[in-house]
Amino acid sequence: MRRGPGLIALTLLLALSGCGGSKTSYPKTATMIGPIGQNEDAVWIYRPAGKPKDLVVFFHGQGGPDEATPKNHLPWIRHLVKRGSIVVYPRFEVFFTQDPIPHIASSVRAATQRVDVHGLPVLALGYSRGGALAVEYGAVAPKNKLPVPGEIMSIFPASVGNEGHIVDLKPLDHSTQLVIQMGQADRIVGRTGARHLLRRLQEGGFPARNVRLDFVSSRPGFVADHAAPLRTTAAAQTAFWSVADELLAELNKS
Repeated sequence: MRRGPGLIALTLLLALSGCGGSKTSYPKTATMIGPIGQNEDAVWIYRPAGKPKDLVVFFHGQGGPDEATPKNHLPWIRHLVKRGSIVVYPRFEVFFTQDPIPHIASSVRAATQRVDVHGLPVLALGYSRGGALAVEYGAVAPKNKLPVPGEIMSIFPASVGNEGHIVDLKPLDHSTQLVIQMGQADRIVGRTGARHLLRRLQEGGFPARNVRLDFVSSRPGFVADHAAPLRTTAAAQTAFWSVADELLAELNKS
């Protein structure tokens, strides 16, 4: 059921938490703002009740109206908020939008007008089509005056996120740290998406030393297929959530 734009305060029942030895703790309530905007320009914001430590721009995959809302990723989003992150979740499509970058720019800009993210370290995190879009966002963020990611986590990425026109990755800051994950049993994008994305990065002159390839393997009780990042089992949390936590911990040290 769709809700109109506005401010909605929700009790997320988050446990007290710090991260990486931090003494910061977060009360059990957090705030969700949104959706702000309509259709492809909609955006959701999740913020901790305490002082935020960082910003996560979270890009969903192409999967219809459910995937285009935070529904499929709420457990992970709540985990991120619990550890002190502001999470911005741009919709950018309802079913499929060929050229989502303008919608992403509009919605992320709208989010930054609602919450103060100035000076916060930024992680761009994306799954499937969103895995490619997270990288492309890093390339277009500076010229659009949007929060620029210092780290990017591209999970089981498609070859291209913005299909309306191929985003030039040359502007991607060469100090950015990039993790690309591939699933052993992924039959949707397989390794093709990651290989194509790596080729685009190479053509853009991005330094190979700043790219980490993470092969996610299946094991008893865990299948590393394309849907694995949507799961909330302990194994899935280790494969995906823990990696994002490590990247955020690195960002907060710098």
